[in-house]
Amino acid sequence: MFCVAVCDDEKTVCQQIKSFLEPYCKKGEFEVHIFTSGEALYEAVSAGTRFDLIFLDIELKLMSGVAVGQKIREELCDEEVHIVFISGKTEYAMELFAIRPLHFLTKPFTRKQIIEVLEKAMRLSIRYQDTFEFKIDQTYHKIRYGEIWYFESKARKISLHTENEEYLFYGKLNQVEDATGHHFLRIHQSYLVNPQFIACYEYHQVHLLNSRTLPISESCRKQVKQQLLRKWSDL
Repeated sequence: MFCVAVCDDEKTVCQQIKSFLEPYCKKGEFEVHIFTSGEALYEAVSAGTRFDLIFLDIELKLMSGVAVGQKIREELCDEEVHIVFISGKTEYAMELFAIRPLHFLTKPFTRKQIIEVLEKAMRLSIRYQDTFEFKIDQTYHKIRYGEIWYFESKARKISLHTENEEYLFYGKLNQVEDATGHHFLRIHQSYLVNPQFIACYEYHQVHLLNSRTLPISESCRKQVKQQLLRKWSDL
C-alpha cells in the first residue's frame, strides 16, 4: 500500500490534492490521509503511521511545516518518507536543505505538477527496495540501497557501512559504482556515498547524518557540486 499524507490548514488545498490523486486511489493499493495541522500529522507519524509521501504546507499556524519536517527526520529518524513542501512563497530553500525534501511546489500548483511529484516518489520508493549483493567468505549477503550509508575502499577490499554495521569484502570501488548505477555519489577515489545521508556539503568534505565527515577529492569536487546542486535544483 502506497500511503500519502496531505497536510495543509486550508481544507480546499487538501481536497484539491486529494482530487488530483483520486484516479490512483481507485486502482487500489493507494490511500490518501488528510491533516489540517502539523501537530496532527506529527502525532500520526509518532504513533507509527508510515507514509511514503507527504505533501506538507510550510505556513501552518502553530507547528510550521519546516518544524514538522525536522521532527520527522531528526526526532523520529525517518529517512524513507518523501517530503514535498508547498507554499505561497519561494524563499525557503536554505531552511529546507537539511530536511532533504523531494520537491518544493509553490501555490497555485497544477494537477500535472502533483502527478509528476507522485510518480517520482513512487519510482524512488520502488528503487529504494533494490539491494546490493556481496560475498564474505562463503556467505552471500543482500542489503537494501536505502540502508547503505557509504562504501569505502581499503586496499583490495571494500568496507560497506550501514547505520550500525560494517561489512568487509573483496572488490573494487569502480565495480561497486558500476553495479549500483546512480544511487551513490562518488566523492573520492576511496568513497561512494548515499546522498540521502548527507547532512551538509562543504567544498572539501561532506558531513553525514551520524556526524561522520568524509573528504571530497579535488578531482571530484566539480562533479559533487554539480550533482548536489542538481538534486536540490527544484527548491
